[in-house]
Amino acid sequence: MRIMQYGVGAMGGLMLRLLGQRNDVSIVGAIDHDPSKIGRDLGDLLQEPTLNGIHVSSPEAADQMKADVALHATTAFAAEAYPVVASLAARGINVVTITQELFFPLGSNIGVAEEIDRRAKAGGARVTAVGINPGFILDVLPISASSPCWEINRVDGRRVVDFSPYGPDEMRHIGAGLTESEFVLGAKDGTIGHIGLLETAGMVAVSMGLEVDELRQTKSAIITSRRRRTSFIEIEPGRVCGFRQSVVGLSRGDEKLRFEMVAFLDPDDRDEPLGDRVRISGSPVVDVVVREQISQLGGLGTAAVAVNTIPRLLEAAPGFHTSQQLRTPSIWTKSESRPTAIRTSTTVLESTGAQA
Repeated sequence: MRIMQYGVGAMGGLMLRLLGQRNDVSIVGAIDHDPSKIGRDLGDLLQEPTLNGIHVSSPEAADQMKADVALHATTAFAAEAYPVVASLAARGINVVTITQELFFPLGSNIGVAEEIDRRAKAGGARVTAVGINPGFILDVLPISASSPCWEINRVDGRRVVDFSPYGPDEMRHIGAGLTESEFVLGAKDGTIGHIGLLETAGMVAVSMGLEVDELRQTKSAIITSRRRRTSFIEIEPGRVCGFRQSVVGLSRGDEKLRFEMVAFLDPDDRDEPLGDRVRISGSPVVDVVVREQISQLGGLGTAAVAVNTIPRLLEAAPGFHTSQQLRTPSIWTKSESRPTAIRTSTTVLESTGAQA
């Protein structure tokens, strides 16, 4: 399978590292806009020997590359992603993007997705948008957990996460290092805050039949009282180190859904405990709690979801698909195990006399 990587930032770099571990794919190219990366050897750039000999190319070179699949990791915004994603799909190249606004298109992004769908069908390609948040933690996972419910009255979710592993693009979305007034200006024009919480709420509301007709979002800055440091930025006391964001879903004025997200950089014991939780109130009640690495290694999780989605996407018909339209997510295994190759046995143990 020939795979092209479009975007060699923090997430694209992780995707390339994962692809480099597989012997059933061929990386035919890596594209980036950054002049400091163009021409660099990926093995040297990413400190990954399995990628030696592959060089970063400019966006113009993408038109000459022949690939079965493109992994796209350049922007959170649908309008910005559209020219590249639509062009690739029109050429018959299947696309897995991590553009958050395309995960479950809302508002004007519905039109963007419809145009991508049209171009993809014309080119015989498939396109989807995935991730970890949106893409798993607060949406795909609880949607799967709703399967045993006969009735659902409301859904509540909360995510507290460390954004330190993410690159400069996410630092801008967080508003890292800004003053509170600068954060407010950016939050109002939509450039600051987590991109994807509205899309998560929309997918959950539709998938669980909550009949939500309005989504209200709020954002506020978290100001640090100490110096914080990541591999991409250092933040002085009194500056923005994170945010609180919530989305409320209303059905004819009644609250049916509430999702909250708290994001920090360089958290310590004085900050809120990290972790994720979704509660589905209904019959029966379902409580989903996510801890440890899958909760906090969002960068690795995002890259893995993108790579693992490739075989699922290729099974679909040409066009644009949201995650819940593809088959159930799972790891892209490196073996071809079959049920007929699995041996079974049963052992019955005698009682030791212990009583419950």
